[in-house]
Amino acid sequence: MNLQQAYFNVSQRIPTGDIKVTQRLDRAYDIVRCNGEGYSIKFMDDGVYEIHKASTSLLEDTSTFYEVTLDSCTCPDFEKARGNLCKHRLAIIMVVEMVRD
Repeated sequence: MNLQQAYFNVSQRIPTGDIKVTQRLDRAYDIVRCNGEGYSIKFMDDGVYEIHKASTSLLEDTSTFYEVTLDSCTCPDFEKARGNLCKHRLAIIMVVEMVRD
């Protein structure tokens, strides 16, 4: 399955009536689309992924990474996001959706 179809499938299962959830879904799409260009997604084991965002600063390393599963994420937005649907978790949901077929 391609990324666009995975995006559509995921959008049908989440509360897209909430603009913040829709914005996070769009940012998740960008994370998956830009894998290797600013972001990297790496499968660790046992359903755990690592999403790494490269530093954009030339002066200091501001790169970050989060451990993400289908149900959780270590980012600060996870606890605040509606349904715990942070952009990292949505990105992993899309990745899993793409490989299911």
